[in-house]
Amino acid sequence: MNMSNKLLLFLLSLSILLPTTASIVRYRKLPETYHPLVYMLVLGLFTEVTIFSLFSRSSSALPTNIYYLIESLLLLWQFKSWNDVIKRRNVMMLFMLVFAVAWMIDYLIIGNIFTYRLWFQLLSSLTLILLAVNQMNYLIENDRRTLTKNPIFLICVGIILFFCYKIMAEVFFHYAPEITIKRNIFVIEAYLNVLYNILLFIAVLCITPKNVFTRQLR
Repeated sequence: MNMSNKLLLFLLSLSILLPTTASIVRYRKLPETYHPLVYMLVLGLFTEVTIFSLFSRSSSALPTNIYYLIESLLLLWQFKSWNDVIKRRNVMMLFMLVFAVAWMIDYLIIGNIFTYRLWFQLLSSLTLILLAVNQMNYLIENDRRTLTKNPIFLICVGIILFFCYKIMAEVFFHYAPEITIKRNIFVIEAYLNVLYNILLFIAVLCITPKNVFTRQLR
């Protein structure tokens, strides 16, 4: 991939600045149940800048693979923080242990951390999609607020859209015969990532401030 394409992908990835900036500005007002999301956004922005700054002329597999693991763990923590589909801490820890072991097997035993791998991506993405679907079902059954203004609902929509395409992209990347097809797949994913970040940005703006949230619980 030439530098112009890498620059385009980097500029598209900077759409993460929207939700990251909003979450940092509102951090003190956000309920603690949304802190894992903030940490994920900050880590995502740091990873994008690091990859473009230090790995633009070489493979970015190493920082990307590490980010995939931490991102999945933070999203598990986020689902536990909402306390709807993952209610017990030991259940969250079990999910995290499975993710960590699967990551080590895929990247350190079977494969190589300096190359892109498939199986951990499939496992983590499918798990997060199922958790997001269950979370949305819970909201539909139990939350009478307008779902389009519900930050949890918006985040789950983003997770489902992004990770569903990510599964297809990873499979095609590993099995597509033409390099052009592989490039086009990830260009589409880059644009979908913009939509994902916009949904997260709207979700952050829709989060009820901590003091108001606390009064509503009383």
